[in-house]
Amino acid sequence: MSDLQQKEVVRTEHLPRLFRNRTVDYTLIIVGALVAAFGAYAYFVPASWILADLGEVWYLSSWIAGGVLLTAGLGMLGASIRDRSGYWTAGAVVSFVLGTLSLAGAVAAAVLLII
Repeated sequence: MSDLQQKEVVRTEHLPRLFRNRTVDYTLIIVGALVAAFGAYAYFVPASWILADLGEVWYLSSWIAGGVLLTAGLGMLGASIRDRSGYWTAGAVVSFVLGTLSLAGAVAAAVLLII
């Protein structure tokens, strides 16, 4: 009898796509935008308005916290978009770019606060 030789097949297993609810992503984005908007309000309002006499720590800290929350929310949203489609889409890339810009703004506000 002859021996039958079979070629080995190499398989790569792909991770399953994460189909999850995006409620946390959108909540982080909305809360981060509201916190950053409060910082912009405290910085730009005239002195006669409510909460206009707050120090620079308030608006810089709001920009830092808002930037960090936006970074987390946009990063999670970009990862969710990437996982659902299976490849890099324009929405995922834009989400990651906006998250990176939010982080850069938070770091710049932190540097200004330290100085």
